[in-house]
Amino acid sequence: NGPAQIVVSGEAEALEELVAQCVANGIRARTIPVDYASHSFYVEQIEQQIGEALEGVAPQAAEVPLFSTLTGAWLDTNTLMDGGYWYRNLRQTVLFEQATRGLLAEGHGLFLEMS
Repeated sequence: NGPAQIVVSGEAEALEELVAQCVANGIRARTIPVDYASHSFYVEQIEQQIGEALEGVAPQAAEVPLFSTLTGAWLDTNTLMDGGYWYRNLRQTVLFEQATRGLLAEGHGLFLEMS
């Protein structure tokens, strides 16, 4: 995601229509072959499975600071006490621009996104 590129998720038919309209207007667009729609309401269907899969995972303090694209701010990794953060990370809108702007404002210039 950025000023010249965006990822959209949602219903397959609506996305096909969006891609067709973009292409018809000279905008480069394509679909990504995935079987889930991250950052959309579809993730709500697997919330319980995510919780179960992450049950028993215990967070540890990170040695490298983490600037979250979920919160758009520095993240205290000791607060990752359950799968809730990771569910919200998969369900909610990615705040990539806010995170990047926040880091730039602090003088950072090299970014690594971990997915």
